[in-house]
Amino acid sequence: MALRIVVVTISGVLLVTACAGVTHVVSTGPDTYMVASHGTMGWSSGPAQKAKAFEEASDYCNRMGKQMTSIDSNETERGFGKIASGEVKFRCIAPTK
Repeated sequence: MALRIVVVTISGVLLVTACAGVTHVVSTGPDTYMVASHGTMGWSSGPAQKAKAFEEASDYCNRMGKQMTSIDSNETERGFGKIASGEVKFRCIAPTK
């Protein structure tokens, strides 16, 4: 019986975790990109999701040897029928010295 509870609990956690994610970085124009992040069913906040999107944007630019500069960002709070999300529009620029 205890094993059954553990299996059901782990399955539930994995199912809910699979609902969260960060999109791939998408080009929206010349040297301009966008990335978004969405949470799970009420278990996150808009600012937390926007922070994840900023992290992904920064990592993307760092892999090219550049630094990220934000153009615009927004967030949506969770609520009835809504999942928390965040979005960042950015550019990758040469590092400042």
